Amino acid sequence: MVEIYPSYVKIPTSCKIVKLGNTTISSRRVLNAELDNLFEKKILFILMNPSKADNNISDKTINKCAHISYHDLKKLKIGYFSVVNVYPFYEAYSSKLQSTLVAVQSASKSFYYKEIIKNLEVISLEIVKADYIFLCTGGIPKEIIDINEYQFLINTIHSYVETNKGTVFLGKGDKNKDYLKKENILITFVRTVTPKP
Repeated sequence: MVEIYPSYVKIPTSCKIVKLGNTTISSRRVLNAELDNLFEKKILFILMNPSKADNNISDKTINKCAHISYHDLKKLKIGYFSVVNVYPFYEAYSSKLQSTLVAVQSASKSFYYKEIIKNLEVISLEIVKADYIFLCTGGIPKEIIDINEYQFLINTIHSYVETNKGTVFLGKGDKNKDYLKKENILITFVRTVTPKP
């Protein structure tokens, strides 16, 4: 089912999508949206993987980020929100993320690693531009095979946040309704894992 952006999100949004040749494989490095208000602050959501949203079509996750930005955190005077992901490759269901990662690597390892590196660069730039960071990567999907790669990505992203914004405190929200806050970092559903030996 196609989701539309809420009326308080100005469309089209801006997003960087990169496609692999004549395949169905694509990645979204960042999605930037402006809210219909007069505020100037920006919040960055760091999630696990993009699902369907693009410039004109939304999805449930992006609409939830919009709702949090516009309604739940109204007191922070947020006028813009951006969404980046640990893995940039489009996959609607995190439980199928591993099969998507395998498909991308099978199609082109060069594309896979180039997108992973470019994605980290974009995340670093977006962290610098954000007034608030909302870490909500969720737990590692059980199907993920390369836990060391996953942990490297998470650790790198956390180090970017700590370098630019302050200490990252890991915690768990209550169904995304309670947000732990330490200065300008908001945290929910963030977990670390121990890499396989």
